[in-house]
Amino acid sequence: MMDPFNKLPAELRTKIFISTWCPRTNLQLIQASPAMLQQFAVSKEYIVRKLLASDFDNGMIQDAIAIILFPSKSTADFKILARHHCRSWATQQFTNPLYQPLESGNHDLINKISKLHTVLMFYVEDYLTKATAVFPSREYESLPSQTEPQLRFKGQAVGSRFNAANLTGLERKRLLRAFLRYQLNSLMDEDIQEPFQEALYQHSGREFQLWDLQAILCVGIYLKSLYGAMFAHCSDSWLPGPMSGSTSSQPRGLLNQDILYVKPEAYASNMGCKDPFVAQSLSDYGFDLVTVLLRPARAGPPGRDRLKKWFMDFPPRNVFRWRDSHYFQRGYDSLGAVKEDSQKGPGMYQMLHSRIIPNHYTLAATYQQRAWVFFDDARFYPSPSPDAHPHFPTENQTLNEHFQNTKEYEDWRDYPWQARARHRSQKWHNEQRGTSPEKTKIEDYQDSGMEKGCQFSLPNIVDGKLGSTLRPFWQ
Repeated sequence: MMDPFNKLPAELRTKIFISTWCPRTNLQLIQASPAMLQQFAVSKEYIVRKLLASDFDNGMIQDAIAIILFPSKSTADFKILARHHCRSWATQQFTNPLYQPLESGNHDLINKISKLHTVLMFYVEDYLTKATAVFPSREYESLPSQTEPQLRFKGQAVGSRFNAANLTGLERKRLLRAFLRYQLNSLMDEDIQEPFQEALYQHSGREFQLWDLQAILCVGIYLKSLYGAMFAHCSDSWLPGPMSGSTSSQPRGLLNQDILYVKPEAYASNMGCKDPFVAQSLSDYGFDLVTVLLRPARAGPPGRDRLKKWFMDFPPRNVFRWRDSHYFQRGYDSLGAVKEDSQKGPGMYQMLHSRIIPNHYTLAATYQQRAWVFFDDARFYPSPSPDAHPHFPTENQTLNEHFQNTKEYEDWRDYPWQARARHRSQKWHNEQRGTSPEKTKIEDYQDSGMEKGCQFSLPNIVDGKLGSTLRPFWQ
């Protein structure tokens, strides 16, 4: 079969790779066309530089290099080396390799930045899949994989991952900037953070705007939700389906109660964990730890059984020592604030910021799970429908949802945690519907087969702490 790309000059083939941006599309081009494969091999470094430069400004490159070169905790004099490293970051002293000539010898660092970019985009796409879903609680119980585009719940395919090629350049930058800063902050112990508080609230030497802070909180909420999905996989959780409020033929009692905010704490409690805030403690380790734990979470019943025991053994942490607590405090203090820069920022932020009120955590967390600060407009969100729950509810709609549940179900009012646990249980839903649990076994078998031969190890816990150094998630 004739390769149509053979007829194009080399310069045009290179421009095609850069203009498409999308890694998935470029991979398909390479697989389908020998001419494009050859062109990519010849021009790879030039193409990679151009793609990275389109997504990373200099401030983001500083964050990326700080993450990549951050000293290992197993290194002697770690604290001294880490403070020196963070000082170089805070004063923006890292040389930007994208500004250097091709022959400058920065190939290794550029390759590492490219790997970091690729894995961060994997998590960005997973986040946006869930944030823009018609029925977010269904996707938020599901887990992604870097080996396939499908999200799955115990082996059952739930949906395909969002394609970041559909984002504008500014939208990608907003997302990557927040994910980079969250990861960098997670590498800093509290005593290392302290001297660099000012820099942690700046980008390229400029003070954060209100939306910048909310963007970082969105990443934290997303990371905690990944652990919530793992807890759901490790327990008898039911995968909900989208049902419209008034036209559903099923009893309201079968509706999933996490219509608004999907609570990791509730799934931790359902799993039997003594510390319901374990997801917050786990998120302290950024994307390094979650990347390790995703593999056993998707490895069928044997992997999930091991992971559940590991979660149960994980020690609780002091709430005020969480590494992102300083962002959390400032972020929630600024919610609903009417300030000069509250009208600045992305289009969705400008549309929605006045709806959020201080001290209403569920409302704020719902918006954060739905990526409210990143998009230019509402084009990715489900179209409003009178039969569907609003994607961005108002305060009154949030309170009304809680009131209706309490009014209709006596046990919801008297024993809310127990009632919620029942409504999350696959066994309870099977009994209500009169269906056989065999379907779940089939899904588990398929899930186990999907990860067949997958070898994994879980980090050791020694004296209430992780006893092994985590491998950087981007490697």
